[in-house]
Order: sequence, then structure tokens, then C-alpha cells
Amino acid sequence: MKKLLLNLLAIMFACTSVKGTSITADTTLPCVSAYEPNNTDETAAPIPPNTNIQGAMYPSGDYDVYVINATANAQLHITLQNPAANTYLGIYNPDSGEYDWSPNSGVVDDALDFHTIGGKCYIYVGAYGEPSETCYTLNVGLTYPSLCPDTFEYNDVLDSAKTIAIGQTVAGRISDHIDRDYFRFTVDTTSTISAYMSNVVSEDLQFDLLNANGIRLRSGIYDATNKTKHIFHYGVPAGTYYLETSSQGFAISDECYQLTVSTQPSQECADWYEPNNNDLEAPEISVNTDYISKLQDQDFYLFFVPPGTYYFEVRADGLWPDCRVHVTDYWLNGVGFDHVGYNEDYGSVEVFNGGGEYYIVEVDPYTGGPSSDKCYKLRINVPGALAARTGAPTTKNDAITPVKLYPVPTTGKVFMEINTKGEKEKYITVSDLSGRVLFSQKYGVTDGLNKLEVTLPSTLINGVYIISDGKQSKKILVRR
Repeated sequence: MKKLLLNLLAIMFACTSVKGTSITADTTLPCVSAYEPNNTDETAAPIPPNTNIQGAMYPSGDYDVYVINATANAQLHITLQNPAANTYLGIYNPDSGEYDWSPNSGVVDDALDFHTIGGKCYIYVGAYGEPSETCYTLNVGLTYPSLCPDTFEYNDVLDSAKTIAIGQTVAGRISDHIDRDYFRFTVDTTSTISAYMSNVVSEDLQFDLLNANGIRLRSGIYDATNKTKHIFHYGVPAGTYYLETSSQGFAISDECYQLTVSTQPSQECADWYEPNNNDLEAPEISVNTDYISKLQDQDFYLFFVPPGTYYFEVRADGLWPDCRVHVTDYWLNGVGFDHVGYNEDYGSVEVFNGGGEYYIVEVDPYTGGPSSDKCYKLRINVPGALAARTGAPTTKNDAITPVKLYPVPTTGKVFMEINTKGEKEKYITVSDLSGRVLFSQKYGVTDGLNKLEVTLPSTLINGVYIISDGKQSKKILVRR
């Protein structure tokens, strides 16, 4: 590390301190006169790429600065042959701030590889201590990346969008700051859309999902490690959608990006479980089951973790920065919390705790502004446990309409609004928190909306209880 720092300091000295130095070339050495004076950035000698040139650090205090112009995303392979023992090699692009230096000063046939976004690059050859009359040979190999064929042009406006098939991988290129690429696809049924872009040259390469009117639904989340962006959007209705790519900053490239769009049938995006704006209104949901709902306000859910469970995860996908996922026990004691940060689209809380308990999860948009029509997917992952039902409803008619319960709290009488289909009777039960049934009553019901009046036993003391219609459960608070 010390050696690297010394090399860097030497390059910095070469870039700054020598600007005012004026040196007369020594023409007795055949390798000196061709490019002198080139001791400062201002006097840097332009050199052709892929060509051997010769130079020497002579007389004392001499530095050699060369300049070469590189196109976008160029690769430079710099070789320095026959250097003196105290010679160093470096490169700097003042437009982008990119720089590098060789850690192998004085090594015969020194080499340095440099990838630049493009522009004027300065190459520095300097010396520690007294220079040598040795002639070195410098070669700046310049490789230009092959131009990606932008086969879908012209597709710079929404009306010119190219139609792509679900599951098809296509390539495109953003060639300048005003270039945009639009791709159109259709879904035949309510679906979740997954879109992936690979070979993303920069986080600034914008990747957006638009609806049929060109309104942005989601923006891609960047994965710097894999140079990808992804979009998940849950429960969209059948129709036409667009993917848009565009440049923001340094996203222009001669390289192609690749994008693929996939879909799978899913529950429609709607606020199925309202009102569930507080813990007393939280509907009970099953583990290992996907729930898709619209996040327009705070959403609360109640779930039961089977006995013997050591680990479970509460995960909400499709969120956006500043959303929060908060897990508590039944008595609202904190269990876990996750705040969705920049460039994230999910919240996850992992819990290492014994099972056989009820928990509450709150999903909070925390936008500080108007409500959002975005949907998220909530899942309680409990390894080894079975889901209570086979999957999320695929249409609104098949969906379980949440129980509406009021007043909360109650002094002894509550009203339940439930939707039934193909049922003639319902059993309403009231249990304590341990699951022990304290009250049960049968009601006649018809298809559609039913409003049931439930008179609670006078023996129920003040406290929290669970009321259920056999499919869904809600908490009630008795205060007499």
C-alpha cells in the first residue's frame, strides 16, 4: 500500500508541480528531441494510438506528458518497455476524474490497463530521484468496442414503440442524451409483471414501466454488483404496457443492454382488506401465501406462526423508498422493523423466535404526500409450514371479501358485514387469545352481502377476543 501511495503522489506531483518548469531538450540523445518540450499538461505531446514512440527523462527534473483522445468506453493498454529503474507510469482523464497508475515502477516491460468513458487522456512518465539517459518505448494501445446494432430504431417516442413478446430477450442501445427506446407488450389476464435489464452501463440508465397512457408505474431498481435493473409490478389488469429506457447523465454507450419481460397470473391490485388501518381491524392471513394489496394507507395484518417454528420472515415486495415494515407480537411489543432505503423495493423482517404465537405486521407507505395506487405483495415465509389456502384469488369474484366489524371497541353488541357465495348458514364464534371458543351462534345467510348482529355473552369481561366467520378472523375489544 505504501508503494502505491508513493506512486500516486508522484503522479500528482507530475500533474501539478512541473507546470511551471521550463526545460531545454538535450538533443544528444536521439529519443529526447521528438516530443520535447512535453513537461506539463499544456505542452503534452499528442501521440497516435497503437504506435511505438521513444522518450527519456533527461536532463534532471524532466517529466514526459503525452495525450491521446479516446472514444466512449474505450480500453487503453499502455506498455512501457526498457524503463529506467526509477520510472513510474500513470494516466488521468480530467473530464471524468478517472485515473490509474502502475504499481510496478521500474519493472521491465511495465503495463497498465485503463477503461475510460472517453475523452482526452494524459499519460505520465516520470522518475524518482536522478533520471536516466535510458531510452524507453511507450505504446498506447487503443481498443474501440464494437458498435451495438440498434435494430429496433426508430423507437424514440411512445407511438413508435416496438412490440416484443412475453419471455423474449431484446437488445437496444442509448446512443446520445436525447435517445429513448420504447417497447410495447400486452397481457391477457390480471398479472404480475417482471422486467429485467442486464448489461446496464450505469445506474443513470433509466428503466421504466408505463401503462397504456404512457404514465409511469414503476422505475427499475439498480443492482450494481450484477449491473442489472429490475421491475416488479403486482396485479395489473389485462391490457397494453410499455418499457422505456433513456439516458440520465453518463448512460450513453456503444454497448447493448438486454431486457426481458415476463408475466404470471396473480390477484388483482385492490385494497381487498380495508378497513385494516389499525391493529384492532387487522384481518388474519395465512403463512406461506401471497397476498397482493394496494398501499394507500397503513395496512395491518394478523397471522399465527405454527408451534415449533424457530424462524420466519415477513416480506413485502413492490415497495418504494421510505416505506416501512413493522412486526409486533399480539400485545404490540416490537419484534422487528425494516425501513426501505434508496434503490430498494422490498422490506423484510426476519424473526428467530418460538412459534405458537400470533403476530401483527404493519406495512406503512410513509410518503408524507398523497396516497399511492401501487400494490405490494406480502408473504409470511415459514419454512416447513403448510399454507392455509392454496393460493391468492385470481379474480375479484373469487376473492375473500374482508369482514367489516363495528363498533370497535364494543360494549356488548357488534355488527358483522360479510359476503357469502353458495352458503345457507354461518357459524360465528368468539374465542380468547389462546384459541378457546367462548361463544358460538348459527346464522342463516344468502348469496351476497349479509349484515349480522352479534350479541356477545354478558360473561365476557373487558379485553381482546377473536371473532370468526369460519374463513376470516378479526380482533374485537370489549369495554363495558
